[in-house]
Amino acid sequence: MQKVARENLPEDYLKMMASESHHDHEIVKDEHGTLRWRPNPSVRLMIDTKINLNDLIILMNELGYGKNSEVYRALYRNMGYSLFRYWEVFYWEANNPQASEYKPT
Repeated sequence: MQKVARENLPEDYLKMMASESHHDHEIVKDEHGTLRWRPNPSVRLMIDTKINLNDLIILMNELGYGKNSEVYRALYRNMGYSLFRYWEVFYWEANNPQASEYKPT
């Protein structure tokens, strides 16, 4: 995986990066050319082998962590989500009706 500087991202991601810029989570380009957050190997292993993501999301929601919480977003970054899918989950109003209410902490 090749590290990608935020200033070298396609223009499509600039608005999202402006609100996510407080994070220093690395962005990488994988072997297929997909831009994604650098995965945390331990988190990836747990999601792939031990914890059902759907069950984890239900638990997070029950604990009060919605899509605008940093805990929820950090999980997706640490899973190595692609920037496109991350945008779909957190910034697309169809998947996050409160997307416009997100305030970085």
